[in-house]
Amino acid sequence: MYSTDQLLDLILQYNTQGFVHLRGLVPAPMLDRMRAAFDAKTERHAAQVQAARAEGARFRDLPAILDADPVFVDLVDLAPLLALLRVTVGQDLALNDTNARLFFPGPTFTSPYHSDLALVAGINPAHCPGFLAKVHFYLEDLAPDQGCLSFIPGSQHLPALHVDPHRPTLSASHAVTRVVPRAGDAILFNTHVLHMAEANLTQRVRKSLIYTYGHFWMKSYPNAMPANAACYADSPQRQQLFNVAQPGVGHFSRRLDVLQAPTGATRLRALCERFVHRVLPQDSLPPRA
Repeated sequence: MYSTDQLLDLILQYNTQGFVHLRGLVPAPMLDRMRAAFDAKTERHAAQVQAARAEGARFRDLPAILDADPVFVDLVDLAPLLALLRVTVGQDLALNDTNARLFFPGPTFTSPYHSDLALVAGINPAHCPGFLAKVHFYLEDLAPDQGCLSFIPGSQHLPALHVDPHRPTLSASHAVTRVVPRAGDAILFNTHVLHMAEANLTQRVRKSLIYTYGHFWMKSYPNAMPANAACYADSPQRQQLFNVAQPGVGHFSRRLDVLQAPTGATRLRALCERFVHRVLPQDSLPPRA
């Protein structure tokens, strides 16, 4: 677990740079389990992976990674990461998407330096630093030319599409930072910061797990909830992270710092709120505190 000083330093890096390199985040025993489970999952889908490579695909995502092994469920609320996410994204945190990615040798599959939120309507991503965050977990050491993530630090504070990412000089600019991770490292980043995966110029497949975190009130992808309910049945924290609705608690009221079973009073309040919002005109409602 991070000390208070370490956590404050990581928060400062995230808020100013838009990303943070979390060295040695995954404990060695857990990393061994992740590596074995990831390789076993890859082997089970070997035919599909080989077919994707033969067709010229640049990457392949293994399906339903949360159902592949309990270790991938355990990763979702890894204590040091969760402490950081609760501050950078918010207490209404929930898993939004998962990917278990194989990036084959060759050119990159991503757009040049881009924001994942550039085309999202209804928000100004430069003013919503906690809207979405991605975490890339690495199972093995990467070489500098093995498809590493590259960022333009601080660009999350600027409007979407504010630079020409096709400038041929951009990748060599001193404004760009490439992160070269080791096994057990993770990279947490604001999805609006300009970033890309560079080309994989090695002969090795780049393996990574990508967990995207947002807010409980967001619509999540199906792969953000494991099929086995037993893995979260006794954990209110995991129920929130895996987008499990709680009777009597509204979507905007789910918070990790207020985890409790619904009471008769909370159910009644939620029922009243739904009734009021359905019956009364919205402009007649008093402002929320």
